[in-house]
Amino acid sequence: MTSGMEGYIGLLIQVPLVGIFVWFALSLIRIFTENIERRDKAWQEFIEQQRKANADSIAHMAQRFADEIRSIGKEVSELRGALEK
Repeated sequence: MTSGMEGYIGLLIQVPLVGIFVWFALSLIRIFTENIERRDKAWQEFIEQQRKANADSIAHMAQRFADEIRSIGKEVSELRGALEK
């Protein structure tokens, strides 16, 4: 009968330890996933800022090219007029 009680005592000791281990593992996983989500959000914000900055730069460059093309067109027109005289 005492060996049966020893088995129950061992079980009573092991069950809470397993519960603590499972709780600890789940807590670590929760902390890890929260940190991953926070990191991913920061990267998404950074990439969005970079994309907007690139789009703004391209738009500014296109405007400068358009201004230069107009200027060159005007100069060509003036030179053509001077050559015809």
